[in-house]
Amino acid sequence: MKYGKEIIGKRIRMVETMTNEKYPIEKGEMGTIRHVGGGVINVVWDNGRDIGVIEDEDNFEIVGHPDTHLPPNNFLVFSGNI
Repeated sequence: MKYGKEIIGKRIRMVETMTNEKYPIEKGEMGTIRHVGGGVINVVWDNGRDIGVIEDEDNFEIVGHPDTHLPPNNFLVFSGNI
């Protein structure tokens, strides 16, 4: 496992489309990392999906400013109509 809790709240971008999913996250999609463990990085994607990437299988990059993070309570903040 090469990533730890220090990346929680940072942004992630798919470099290539996932190959291990029936409905994959596409190349270029971005999301916010919410949990890391067991070789999986769990992500809340900007397209509304909540699915993890596998560290040694999926091609992704951690992006964004280091201050880009979730609020301290790790809840996403939503503003708008539901």
